[in-house]
Amino acid sequence: MGVPPITGTEPKKRRLPAPRPLLRFWPRVRPFLGTLILAVVALLLSSGIALAFPQVVRFLLDAAFVRRDRHLLDQIALLLLGLFTVQAFLNYLQTYLLTATGERAVAGLRQELFGKLLEMPPGFFAERRTGELTSRLTTDIGLLQGVLSHQIADFARQIISLLGGVVLLTLLAPRLTFTALGVVPVVIGTVVFFGRRLRQITTGVQDQVAEATAVAEEAFSQIRTVQSFVQEPAERARYGNRIGKIIETALHRARVRGVFFGAITFATFSGIVVVLWQGGLLVLSGQLTAGALVSFLLYTVTIAASIGGLTAFFSSYQEAIGAAQRVFELLETPVVIASPAIPLPLRTPVRGSIEFRDVSFRYRDDSTPILDQVSFHIAPGEVVALVGPSGAGKTTIASLLTRFWDPTEGTIELDGVELRRLDLKALRGVIGVVPQDTALFSGTVRENIGYARPDALAADIESAAAAAHATEFIDQLPQRYDSVVGERGVKLSGGQRQRIAIARAILKDPTVLILDEATSNLDSESEKLVEDALSRLLTGRTTLIIAHRLSTVRRADRLLVLEKGKIVEEGPHTELIARGGLYARLYQQQFREGDFVEESIS
Repeated sequence: MGVPPITGTEPKKRRLPAPRPLLRFWPRVRPFLGTLILAVVALLLSSGIALAFPQVVRFLLDAAFVRRDRHLLDQIALLLLGLFTVQAFLNYLQTYLLTATGERAVAGLRQELFGKLLEMPPGFFAERRTGELTSRLTTDIGLLQGVLSHQIADFARQIISLLGGVVLLTLLAPRLTFTALGVVPVVIGTVVFFGRRLRQITTGVQDQVAEATAVAEEAFSQIRTVQSFVQEPAERARYGNRIGKIIETALHRARVRGVFFGAITFATFSGIVVVLWQGGLLVLSGQLTAGALVSFLLYTVTIAASIGGLTAFFSSYQEAIGAAQRVFELLETPVVIASPAIPLPLRTPVRGSIEFRDVSFRYRDDSTPILDQVSFHIAPGEVVALVGPSGAGKTTIASLLTRFWDPTEGTIELDGVELRRLDLKALRGVIGVVPQDTALFSGTVRENIGYARPDALAADIESAAAAAHATEFIDQLPQRYDSVVGERGVKLSGGQRQRIAIARAILKDPTVLILDEATSNLDSESEKLVEDALSRLLTGRTTLIIAHRLSTVRRADRLLVLEKGKIVEEGPHTELIARGGLYARLYQQQFREGDFVEESIS
């Protein structure tokens, strides 16, 4: 039975059209619409007061120089103080409300992106470096945060000041207005000319920052390897090379920005000079009062400042566009391993019957099959071991059973229901995995065991630890169950981490158990302790073992021997030994007169 090819890897990257990403942010802002409306009202009133200021100054100057009226002068000065007081409160109100809205919306976006990444299958992370994803969560969303929390408010204020200033200029002195606005086409042309180039360069800087972050993340995660091979200088040079590229591109961006702002500044202030000259002529001819000229000049400066603010916003906006493209590219990446729209319920109780039917698997764009038409059945409660040379496909079978990937062809069933028709969380909820390389979280022993059941009581956690024979070393830790294990469990030995993983599986109490070379990291003494725990853990569960040691192989009811993605032998241990096939040859290589040789057969 064929199915569409699904491999758990992401489709090719695509860039979104420039205007779309920030518009797609609107649904995340909509819940705060009431706060936004209040902030906009405060912004409009504050901007209105700012636009009224030049007119009040005009009356003040005329009262002093034309009318020479002290009483009127005092009244206008008090009016200005009152207006500034109201404006200060309105500025506080709109700044707080807009910043709070932006911060909450961006926090929601960051949480949404993190949640989306958690849903992606392992194949996605195999093609992406952790540092790159971290950069998108931090640097890229940080750029969006700056635009949404602060700069959009400034943009709105500059637009209001620009439009209001133009209208008031026109009413005040139409002839000077045409002179003042003559600089606008120059500014717009400059913005259009430099805008696209700035966006391209900024996106390049962001990509290179992500690359540098990925290099650092990789070095930190492999710090023991780096130091044991004395490769600190090489890693320092590799990171320095990335930083050098960032600096080179950033300096190029700085040069482009410098020319951009220089051109805008020259055009703007040249326009002011021309306005001053022409306005002075009008004052000399008696067509304008001194107060009207100063008022007009203040409006001209307001317009110039608004244009300058808009160009600065435009530069930041280009950076935000690049960041938004990268963030929404991830958010819009389809999750290819997901629950169906209407999942079928799990059988109650779950029996644990597993069926592989003509299952084939290959990675995307890879013509070499990892599995090729694999079929087998595991009865409820049966213990089956997978053995074979490295690369035979054993771990892939375990990954397909947990739906970390989906088969390219064929179907996998649990209790007669195809896995892709089940709810993904429900499926994984009845499967327990004890991996070969256990990476713990950086919290306490209790938190790591309790990860299987966050609502578990302390007694349940300690009982699971005792069943896994983990209490022997836990009781010797400084704070016992509250001892911190360090990042990835570095404060514990490999055997101790493995017993924590077994305790976690015991606490989960799964119907189906997968042991991926679960005793490979244990010394002989630890293995004896864990073997007893595994014997109790396997009882009554459907178990799939990726076999490694003799004791594990002999515990299985049946062995499946894989080679080059196919099952070449099947049967109990003694029967396969008698056949003298691949399993017998592997056995002879790895087991001599019943003594284990520290080499892997898997």
